[in-house]
Amino acid sequence: MKAFTNGEISYLSWTLSKMIDACLGFEITRIYPDNPENNTILPAWVAFKGQSNKDWKPQNTSVWPIQKLSWKDLTLRKKRDKTERRVNNTRVQYLVRPMVAFTPELDEAKVILPKTYKGEVVRLSYFDEGKKSDIITISIDHGDIRATFTNGILASQYLTNAMKNPKFKSIKKDIKDATNPIRKYLAGDVPETLMMLLERAKNKENASLKMALYELEDDQLMEAVMAVKEKVHLILSNTSKDSAGKWDKENSANREKLHKAGVDITDRMFNNNSIGHNKFALYLEDEKAKAVMTGSTNWTSNGLCAQSNNALVIESPEVAEMFNKYFEALKADNANFIVPEPTSVATQNVQGVALRSTNAKGNDTITTKDGTKISVWFSPNTPHVSVNKKIVPPDLSFVYSIMRKAEHAIFFAVFLPGRANDWTGSEIMTNVITEAISLGEKDHSLMVYGAISDPTAMPNYLNPVKGKKNPPTPYTYDNEKLHIIRAANLKDDDLIGDFQKELLSAGHAIIHDKIVVVDPFSEGGAVVFGSHNAGFKASYGNDENLIVVQNNPGLVQAFALHVLDIFEHYRFRAVQADLEAAKKKRWDGFLSKDDQWLSKAMASGGKGDLAEYLTNS
Repeated sequence: MKAFTNGEISYLSWTLSKMIDACLGFEITRIYPDNPENNTILPAWVAFKGQSNKDWKPQNTSVWPIQKLSWKDLTLRKKRDKTERRVNNTRVQYLVRPMVAFTPELDEAKVILPKTYKGEVVRLSYFDEGKKSDIITISIDHGDIRATFTNGILASQYLTNAMKNPKFKSIKKDIKDATNPIRKYLAGDVPETLMMLLERAKNKENASLKMALYELEDDQLMEAVMAVKEKVHLILSNTSKDSAGKWDKENSANREKLHKAGVDITDRMFNNNSIGHNKFALYLEDEKAKAVMTGSTNWTSNGLCAQSNNALVIESPEVAEMFNKYFEALKADNANFIVPEPTSVATQNVQGVALRSTNAKGNDTITTKDGTKISVWFSPNTPHVSVNKKIVPPDLSFVYSIMRKAEHAIFFAVFLPGRANDWTGSEIMTNVITEAISLGEKDHSLMVYGAISDPTAMPNYLNPVKGKKNPPTPYTYDNEKLHIIRAANLKDDDLIGDFQKELLSAGHAIIHDKIVVVDPFSEGGAVVFGSHNAGFKASYGNDENLIVVQNNPGLVQAFALHVLDIFEHYRFRAVQADLEAAKKKRWDGFLSKDDQWLSKAMASGGKGDLAEYLTNS
């Protein structure tokens, strides 16, 4: 029995040495060793066959036990019935107890909550005293690195039911309001992380900030910038082209406000296929770099609330100085740009030779005082903007070298590193998806779990043929220990049990992370993150940052749990979508009243590849 946490959720995994006859699942209790009065039996929403929970009201797992050998505690920080969040830096552990059909000789499970569902009660008994995990600490701090993750998964039954509350308007309006509980629920700790260095600079006379952003649309974040406007030096790039062919619609209003307020702003206007894709803020004292905030989160309401994203603060003067030099190199490069008049028209601006040459050299790996190793790459780092499919950029070569050392597992969550048709045929343009697949196909013991946003990045994507009826791109790809899914939601035509129709997105990107994790629960684990989309396009044509961290198990595992959270959430929905498309029998949406579910789970000795890896780590 093992439990892990990334400060947002916990992930539990356990194995069984033998079958438990008549087992109907597991009760899970979150234990607070320092405050036992707060001990909580985890909630569940899926009822037994013959029951109905149409209102999606939670019961405890003593009523609706978990019929799996692993579980995510999604209410670790989020409450089951409110948008309030629990405090950070708390010690917890978990008790997992097997439940069987009611037997007079065994203790009957106690029902605590009032009955809120229809149908007869299924009486249960405890099979034994269960097993406890080690004590873990809910923390977002991993040495000198703070890591936070959004809860921006809109395709959830919780959000479907929450949005029925008349006090909420619409998801697009609610997430723009900094005081709205839905926004706070979805954004998690990320807004605080994004603004952390700005807040630090407020009361320091000798402090200053250097920021490079792709998008700046969110009102709360814009206000945070304006609150320290005298201390800010900002490089703000252009956003994409709208349906009318005009560039920078999302940034234009705030860009004008910044100029009028006298902010030191550099307009980095590509207005073409290249983009200034960075999202970092650099904190300095007496012009000396001290810390840097980075990650995948754009400074928009969607980025905070309607996408899976991450944001980090790295407290390292050495790493911060790398970003400082990069910031100044971007400003110097921008001096050669043609200023578009108006700013919405197209240009042919691209990064120059000096910037590209400097970035191609890379940076020395930094070792912090706690032994964490941090490698930083900046883009573009190729001689030319035009992509050469046969030449792997230096930053991706470094990432591939880390991936090729994997002994047990590679996890990833990415938006769109590259399209499937980019890497078929005689010329192969790789990305982290194709590299992970290649490694998994060569080493059949290697587990690969991946979640992506765009269907064109799926390895089983087929280009549509004009004039023909084209089958939909599958939502899943499975080949032995290779498992890749793309984001999906439950729709009217594939609803099951008491589940209801879900919203998938409030924009284009759904999974917006750019994460690769290697051997997270083993010695020598590593994580890759930043703004870089993990494909050729980012290295050749975009302003990007990419960071690789090793020798920091807590941070690596935190990212791994974020990926598994995304993967397992969408996996269920992706499988349902593929079964629906194939007109095959799907899960009926209810708990089984016999132990056949466990028989299937025990078919391979009760040790699935992932469960065995986690439990034995």
